[in-house]
Amino acid sequence: MLLAGLWLATPPIAAQTASSATAAAPATTDRIAALEQQGNADPRRAAAELERLLASTAPYSAERLELLTVRGSLLAAAQEPQAAEAVAQQLEGWGGGVNARSAAAAAALVRARLLSQRGNLQKADALIAEALARLPADASALARLRFLATQAKIKDDAGKLEEAVRVGHAALQLADQLAAGWRQALARSSLAYSYFEAKQLERAFSLNAEALAIAERIGDDMALARAHNMQGILLDEQGDLEGERREMQAAIDAARRSGARSDEALYLANLSDFYLKSGQYKTALALAEQALPLTRELKDVNGETVALTNIGLAHISLKNFDTGRRFVNEAIAIDERRGAIVGVSNEYAEMGVYLEKAGDPAGAVQAYHRHRQIADDVLQRDQQKAIVEMQERFDAERRGRDLTLLNREGELKSEQLRRRDLQQRLWWLFAATFVLSFGVVVMLVRRVRRSSLALESSNRQLLVQSERDPLTGLANRRHFQAAMAQLAADGKLDGTVFLIDIDHFKRINDRHGHSAGDGVLVEIARRLRETLREPDLIVRWGGEEFLVVVRTLPPQQVEALANRMLDAMAQVPVVHEGAPIAVTGSIGFATFPIEPMRLNVSWERAINLVDTAMYLAKAHGRNRAYGVRLLHASDEGLLDEITRALEDAWREGRVALTLLQGPGPREVVA
Repeated sequence: MLLAGLWLATPPIAAQTASSATAAAPATTDRIAALEQQGNADPRRAAAELERLLASTAPYSAERLELLTVRGSLLAAAQEPQAAEAVAQQLEGWGGGVNARSAAAAAALVRARLLSQRGNLQKADALIAEALARLPADASALARLRFLATQAKIKDDAGKLEEAVRVGHAALQLADQLAAGWRQALARSSLAYSYFEAKQLERAFSLNAEALAIAERIGDDMALARAHNMQGILLDEQGDLEGERREMQAAIDAARRSGARSDEALYLANLSDFYLKSGQYKTALALAEQALPLTRELKDVNGETVALTNIGLAHISLKNFDTGRRFVNEAIAIDERRGAIVGVSNEYAEMGVYLEKAGDPAGAVQAYHRHRQIADDVLQRDQQKAIVEMQERFDAERRGRDLTLLNREGELKSEQLRRRDLQQRLWWLFAATFVLSFGVVVMLVRRVRRSSLALESSNRQLLVQSERDPLTGLANRRHFQAAMAQLAADGKLDGTVFLIDIDHFKRINDRHGHSAGDGVLVEIARRLRETLREPDLIVRWGGEEFLVVVRTLPPQQVEALANRMLDAMAQVPVVHEGAPIAVTGSIGFATFPIEPMRLNVSWERAINLVDTAMYLAKAHGRNRAYGVRLLHASDEGLLDEITRALEDAWREGRVALTLLQGPGPREVVA
């Protein structure tokens, strides 16, 4: 993580007139600057040194303000929230007088860094914007650099890449203006990462090459470590595995030389992940085991969960299934306690992938299913939030239109009053006035009617837009839920449901870029539309998944349709920018009410069942479909029990499954 820069020292306040204090100020400022640079490697130690230096600064002086700001930022970086908050309170209680506005801005800066460390990026982004607004217009370049560097990092973490790049460039210009080599190197590595996230690799490589050159020239191991790590990330994106390994090892070596133990732990975890992907599981295990005690000593919770997960995945890959699950579950428990739900979902997904590779398809299905449940919960919350925001925009537009209508009605009433007055005073012009007024009334009524029609049309368009996926043009989950009110009598589903997942979609994104991934989604959506009939419901279910609901069909027609969808996805590669991309899919399907007991189920339970069948298809090799033909359950409680252990129920004869193989053998993105 890139620490914020240091403020330039400003002259002491007028009340500080003693010659000893004046003489001490430059030395104190230089010491603060040196400790801030050292804090990039060891923020706890530097923060402790700054606390001891506090007595050498005068109350309300520029030096004390600078010291507290740097110390608060270092404590936030060191994962010491209580101590950092105490510093923020000192800054907030600065009072009036000289430097008061800067102190208030600094308090907001420290709290923004704390919020970003805890993952509350929306509030952190708002708070750093508030901090910048409080910063005096005449603030030094060094002061502004600190704030902009923090803002760029927060925006990058929040996925606001265009803004991150813009703010990162402003920070880079200030770093170059100050001509401090380590600041210039770190600013370039940070901006390179923003460009990497935005898939602008050429610019990212160029900036990071500059960072490497500057760090080598000035001999700053901390800046060198971060530049080597960034270079490894870029080479990984290009598929240069040996280059990635070399750069990550160089990052670890430089971090050790600088004493940056937190960075060392991070880079060990990164290198462990590389060896996991490369199939060198014993090496991956050894590196993750080196990283774990470091992360715990440094109270680096993010690093600890990464190390625990990688230890578990390495054990799973070495067929030590129970040990591996124990370590991954320990990481999951940590993320659950701190509310990192997205992290929990990703950890289950990774465990599913490695269990599948290691030959435990039943365990993989359970992990995938848990990942799906959590991901659905997150998606539903995000959807609800988006719907609320959309409704607020809709209400605002409606209020604006209502106000326009009211204004027009007011004009109409004013015209009627004026006409009545004219009737009383100028009776002999009554006919002419009546005709004129009637014309005005007709005109205004027509305008009101047109406005009402436009409002109704706009409302219909808003409704359609809110129920359509903007990328593929397919229905989204909101439309599906509305359709279920018509398709599911008494909440019970009557029809055939298919859940389709594009195989290895992450690899497509990693190898060809996210624009290629979007192109694959659009093309697969088009192929599905061509395969299905007009009345059939096709939904972009989320990510790389599609849901299809058709009216109840005989078993032979259901299987034929599943085969056609497998063929539609896999027979012809998707072409993106002239490059063919091999695509296959995995499908789970079932018809409801489900035979042989004609069990009626809610659409939520129906989707859970086909979701589990789809993950069976993925766990057993992908490019295939599993259909639930028969399921012996007399009630929904038994259905839930069977769904949770579908493969076991299959072996026990409580479930009959149909396996359909997709076209092949086919080359799938590796």
